[in-house]
Amino acid sequence: MRRYLLNVSYIGTLFRGLQRQVGVAEAEGRANDFLTVQGQIEFGLKRLHPVNDPCVVLSSRTDAGVHALHNTMHVDLQREGEMPYEPSYISARLNQHFMKNEIPIRVLSTYLVPDDFHCRHKAISRTYLYRLVVIKDNTTMITQHLPLQEFDRSIYISSSEFNFEKLKEATRLFVGHHDFRSFMHKASKAPDLITRKVMEKCEVLETRPFWSESYAWPYCVSANRENYKAYEITLKGSGFLHKQPDHSMA
Repeated sequence: MRRYLLNVSYIGTLFRGLQRQVGVAEAEGRANDFLTVQGQIEFGLKRLHPVNDPCVVLSSRTDAGVHALHNTMHVDLQREGEMPYEPSYISARLNQHFMKNEIPIRVLSTYLVPDDFHCRHKAISRTYLYRLVVIKDNTTMITQHLPLQEFDRSIYISSSEFNFEKLKEATRLFVGHHDFRSFMHKASKAPDLITRKVMEKCEVLETRPFWSESYAWPYCVSANRENYKAYEITLKGSGFLHKQPDHSMA
């Protein structure tokens, strides 16, 4: 039995989260949870025909519809015979399986790691990135002017009074050692839970949206591009409470 670290990216639009939900799958009469990223990866690992049943351990979790540019997880695999799997072979076979079945998951790299390695306990930091599009014109149809590739990639708000400098000033308040209990989901507020966390970074930057090129803009709609501003909000820390990043960004 050898342990492998997987570096993975995925588009979460079609998934109900990263973590496998066995109880939900069983209730729906399915043996595997194909509607989660973990369930798809574990099923893909079975294509390697290991001696053991692959059980992936996650470094962190993402909710339904959330994407990951780079997430990590580890898994123990035992191959028939004495030779371990080549890490590059695992990446190639998984990506081949995902591409063939049009599953929006890609393995960036695979490493053979020590048996006592733990992707969650050994994690140095975690970073969340939110993309915000602010539309100055007040309209009830916020997304009607946006290119298709922006759907499910950004958070959209319509405000003629949006103040970028005030937003930058507010993000500085989160940096440092603070009690974030009020940012958690109510169901997660265990009385003995340590809720003081260090936020290493919380910043917002104005960016050039990739849909700003002429070929990406929908010509069928008359809209002034100057009314659209894009921002990236980055939150970084050694660990976060349940729902803390979402509520901090909100």
